[in-house]
Amino acid sequence: MKRIESFWIPEKIDNVWLISFESLKIASMGGLGTAVYNLGKELAKIGLKTTLIMPSHGRHMSDYFRKMLNLKDSSLSIYGVRKGLNGIYYPYKLGFEVGELDGIRVMLAKGLDYDTGKIMDSWGIYDYAMEKSALLSRAIEGLIKNLNFNDIPSIIHVNDWHSVLAGVKAKLLFEQRRVIVPLMYTIHLLNKVGAPWHYASPDWGGLEDYYHYIWMVAKHLAYKTSELWDNCEGKIERFGCYEADLIASVSKNYLTYDVFSFIGNFMENKSCVTYNGTDWNIDEATDLSKKYFNTDNRVEARKKAFEIISKQKIIPEDFTTGNMIWNNRYRLGINEDWTTQQLSDGPLVLFTGRIVYQKGIDLLLRAFKDVVNEIWNAKLIILGIPAGDYGLLQDVIDRSAEIKDNVRLFVSYNIDRGLYKALHYVSSVFVIPSRWEPFGINAIEAMAVGTPVVAYSVGGLAESVLDLRWNKDGTGFLVEPESIGSLATTLKTAIYLSLADETKDRNYLNKTTIYKTDDVNLWSKVRQNAINRVNLNFRWDKIASSVINCYEKSLLMAKYRALAYM
Repeated sequence: MKRIESFWIPEKIDNVWLISFESLKIASMGGLGTAVYNLGKELAKIGLKTTLIMPSHGRHMSDYFRKMLNLKDSSLSIYGVRKGLNGIYYPYKLGFEVGELDGIRVMLAKGLDYDTGKIMDSWGIYDYAMEKSALLSRAIEGLIKNLNFNDIPSIIHVNDWHSVLAGVKAKLLFEQRRVIVPLMYTIHLLNKVGAPWHYASPDWGGLEDYYHYIWMVAKHLAYKTSELWDNCEGKIERFGCYEADLIASVSKNYLTYDVFSFIGNFMENKSCVTYNGTDWNIDEATDLSKKYFNTDNRVEARKKAFEIISKQKIIPEDFTTGNMIWNNRYRLGINEDWTTQQLSDGPLVLFTGRIVYQKGIDLLLRAFKDVVNEIWNAKLIILGIPAGDYGLLQDVIDRSAEIKDNVRLFVSYNIDRGLYKALHYVSSVFVIPSRWEPFGINAIEAMAVGTPVVAYSVGGLAESVLDLRWNKDGTGFLVEPESIGSLATTLKTAIYLSLADETKDRNYLNKTTIYKTDDVNLWSKVRQNAINRVNLNFRWDKIASSVINCYEKSLLMAKYRALAYM
């Protein structure tokens, strides 16, 4: 820290606070947890003091997590009362469990009484999400009030809307103490969540209502907190973008066409792009193929994969999801013991992701019916994550049942991770039919193990996947968004190219429609292109380096904020 007049300002970035609702290995539902964990691990590896602050989600009450994270009670007790809109006062009592994960200091905010614990310690990550977010802000307040000067972070990095209140509270508390700590806000996925001012106010979320400066790129403007909140129409993400010294997102397309459309293009000059990365690699994938399928030859391994996956008892953790699938088990090829009828051999298309409208699984199944009408032995394996959209799930069940001999539907959080990766390796093609996708981390995971990708040309997918038609280093194909016909046609071309490569039969090349070639080995070259692209652009050491550049820009913007008070 360096003193400038009456302010303390970090001289360099060496102490990072990551605030998030998710982290891989602790509590994670998708890309957010993967990104936060891997970034934190890489920052710690290069010598930055890195602290991950998140709600406990009850993990501290599990012997497994206590041992794995080496959790210990911090002895910090944070208590107070909140006033509801109904005029009733609600006491809260919070504490922290402190541990370590792969070089990252972990602080889990927990409840110290029944009512607080019911919220903060609820096992479902997004159970009581609004209340967890508000109480996390209160926990951060207590943490800062008991913080030693030498432990003050040099950057606060919040991830998605759930962390905004906590991050803004931290920024303002430090500022009130004449310490300027930069705040960077990464939007992994816009949710456009809103609430009235009372939610964030001193009565509830704990944000004090006073005038402070907001960096508007060209100048600073003094806003009262409530005034700014109301100007943002109570939209938490928009409010976070105004309060942050720097905003970031996971692809340029998503930042430009989604984030700026929501918050305003003037934010461009206080923005940054930080891609996600992956630690998946081809060596691990071939080892896993040998482990599960006794060979790293994709053709032979795929035959074995159909046998192995049929023997798995993959039971949904969510009762309603499980009940729906069980009631349709005969239509889906599921046996009485939750094993499945084995698929016959054929080219394999793989889908992974949450069963939600965004992911476009309904579009894929309609397109795949067209694929099967032409390529009778094409197979689709769906490794889905339950998300509570039961209307969509019923549609997925019905569409899967129509082509029962070609599709297997699995919906669970706990699919064997080794087998999960091995299935990526043996697949002919990986498909991502998302209607929108900020980044799409599963695209680079598939490419990392040499599996070409067919994806709708949206968001980050249009940046990570190189279309073979327009680029000699192509890693797959991009498709007109939400077009079922185009998706079916592209999948057929990808499957034919894969079959030509595996059988060396040129007749398959004559059946391709969107891409013409006389090279039967083309798909092997595309596989290698995919591996090369990930190694060149999406490894976590490279991502961490780009994030640090964004941190430096945040620090510069925070210095401008400090100048406004001088």
